[in-house]
Amino acid sequence: MIFKKTCSYFSAIFAGITSLLLFVSLIPRKWVSYQENDVTICVNQVGIHTNIIVPVQNNIYNWQQFLKLQKIGNQPSENYQYLGFGWGDRDFYPANPSQIQEIVPLGIQALFFSRGSAMRVEGYSELPQEHDIQCTGVSTTNYLNTIQFIQNSFELTPQGQIILFIRNDESEASYYEARGHYSLLRNSNNWTAEGLRTANLNTPLWAGIPQAVMLHVSRNPQ
Repeated sequence: MIFKKTCSYFSAIFAGITSLLLFVSLIPRKWVSYQENDVTICVNQVGIHTNIIVPVQNNIYNWQQFLKLQKIGNQPSENYQYLGFGWGDRDFYPANPSQIQEIVPLGIQALFFSRGSAMRVEGYSELPQEHDIQCTGVSTTNYLNTIQFIQNSFELTPQGQIILFIRNDESEASYYEARGHYSLLRNSNNWTAEGLRTANLNTPLWAGIPQAVMLHVSRNPQ
């Protein structure tokens, strides 16, 4: 009887916390006003992760000053018109587990005992449409703020160079050493939301799930 009551008690607490988190994911951190539409940035959802997508180059910034595009994927670097950036646990993120026997141990390790983080960079010849994607315009200043945020997420050598962690020759993505500690309180979607806030874009009060991030991006002025 005591065991059943205890289980019911903790189940009620878990359900309450889950409901609260889902509720606050609907609440924006701020109500933003319209801003100059100098450049478009996008966010896409791939599984449980979200990524910030920006042009390789425009009249504001050229990413080839920071990244060697030929080291990103298996396509010629000149084919890449856009770059997608994501941040996550250094063990779970590159492994991208699909089997429950892999997801559970790697997931627990990432949430509570993470050994570090990694930046994922993927090259696109055009904006990806195979996954959910939302785009919005930002001003030049806010765009540069987001660029700076992304760059500050990379771990650098003493010489100021990024550090390649894993290159997958069978995909268009590579992983780099990253700054920041992955945890239950700060996952890949929290990172995306932080980046969007530097562009003065609307983000959820709690951004732990990808759907919350995508919902608020869609509510920003186009």
